[in-house]
Amino acid sequence: MRKKGILAVKIPGLSRTVAEKSTESPKIKIDYPQEGERVRRGHYAIRISANGGQCQAAIDEGDWQDCRNDAGYSWLDWFPEKPGAHRIMVRTRLSNRWIKAQRVCDVE
Repeated sequence: MRKKGILAVKIPGLSRTVAEKSTESPKIKIDYPQEGERVRRGHYAIRISANGGQCQAAIDEGDWQDCRNDAGYSWLDWFPEKPGAHRIMVRTRLSNRWIKAQRVCDVE
């Protein structure tokens, strides 16, 4: 039985319950663009995998923007116009903390 993130296990022959901490940690990952991928100017849909809730993304340390959820992923429609290196930062809120990831990609 689960109680507040802890897995309780009953052991036969014992009169008490032994608690084990859950090993699943929250994760967020930028799926696309992939590491080393060159992005063309125009429209690009950034795909994010997260086992948390709602995601947000920021480009080049700009304002955080809410991502849309569809098909089991979070997405941000990005319209890069300036060539060169750009930093994509993503985050999801889990309990009272932000889980973050980032990636640098080149726009040609």
